[in-house]
Amino acid sequence: MLRQSRSARRVALVLVICACVTSGPAAAQEPKPGKPEPVLKRRAPTTEDDLRKQLQSAPEAGFDQQATTELYTPIIKSLNANPPSRYVPADVGLMSLHEKAALDARPDMVSLPWLLKSGNELSKEDAEHLQTLSLKLRGAMQKASTRRDGIPDPDKLAPLLTAKDWATPAAVPTLTQMLQAEAAPVRLLLVDLLAKTEGKEASIALAKRAIFDLSPEVRARAVRALATRPAAEYTATLSGGFRYPWPAAADHAAEAAVELKRTEMAPALVKLLKEPNPCAPVKVEGGYTVQEVVRINHLCNCMLCHPPSLGGSDSVRGGVAIPGQRFDPRYSRGSSDLFVRANLTYLRQDFSAVQPVAKPDKWPGEQRYDYLARTRPLSKAEQAAHEKLDNDKLPKTYPQQTSVLFALRELTGRDYGNTYEEWSDGLKKEPLPQPTKPPAP
Repeated sequence: MLRQSRSARRVALVLVICACVTSGPAAAQEPKPGKPEPVLKRRAPTTEDDLRKQLQSAPEAGFDQQATTELYTPIIKSLNANPPSRYVPADVGLMSLHEKAALDARPDMVSLPWLLKSGNELSKEDAEHLQTLSLKLRGAMQKASTRRDGIPDPDKLAPLLTAKDWATPAAVPTLTQMLQAEAAPVRLLLVDLLAKTEGKEASIALAKRAIFDLSPEVRARAVRALATRPAAEYTATLSGGFRYPWPAAADHAAEAAVELKRTEMAPALVKLLKEPNPCAPVKVEGGYTVQEVVRINHLCNCMLCHPPSLGGSDSVRGGVAIPGQRFDPRYSRGSSDLFVRANLTYLRQDFSAVQPVAKPDKWPGEQRYDYLARTRPLSKAEQAAHEKLDNDKLPKTYPQQTSVLFALRELTGRDYGNTYEEWSDGLKKEPLPQPTKPPAP
């Protein structure tokens, strides 16, 4: 089994592009009867449906079907001409979005966490390996499906993904990218495979499941898998959840820290109490910026995230869903007039979920959305409204801070109040017991 380079581990690819999109019914598939997964002590009793509805209100970034049509039409026409044009800029999607942002006077449209530096492109060897794994996983998912919509049966999929073949660090990006938007039973299988995989990559992937997965059962299983792993491999990811601009992520990070009994995190959590609201505007030179979670429709934005593929020899090549044309969830390679290659990626999602679409046309009524955090400038109207606010009347706490306080109280068994000063003074007067080191082997 080949090992991935550092760049391959850093980049979460959209593997075989549309081959990892989940159609609507997968989101509604219920777990089969059996022993329920024990859930964690909850800070907030939100269900998977509650969280999905929260995320539906996130601003939509990238292209919609109309904008995608405007982008694809001249490219397809050029490639189908006689003689065909074989030149399309690698960043044609990014260029098109900049043009649309300028036309609409919307600088926020291009305020996305672009991956434009070294590390967003795989080596030839890593790309070929990634393509092999993604095609193999797609084949297993199709084999495990008995329905035309391509939704795999987890009981049939599990024996096709044996630990020998898939519980390896090299398979982590493929598994997480392609299975994270499937139904909860398949996501439980994803967690089981990650739990059997050694290494930091799998630990980080489990921590992200614990923070971002919409299912309480999936999060609980991911947290319990983390309990057997070196804390140093996932602590940074878990800590980042407390400052994520989607408050539910902070809730989940707190629940995970409590379940894992990470008492040694208390001093760092106390320091977070003096941090400002991560969703509040920040004054910068020339105005203000704000951090927020946005969602990108997966089907509409293949060419925003990846360069076009102009030849069949390109690695990690996938057909693009074309607006106005019916979409085959099984993704045969000959079903599209346009392709992209995923050995290079410009955007990396934090997590993905299936959501209903108001006007799907000939595409599924529920489609995959990729979620990520961005920092954008405030509009003039937003800035004016913000500057009129009376700071003395603003809330003294914010959701992520409440999550930190929940974790501190549960981990320490103490309650010093709500502020950094109160907790800092309290722990100075009553230091926490130092964790005992295990005896040397």
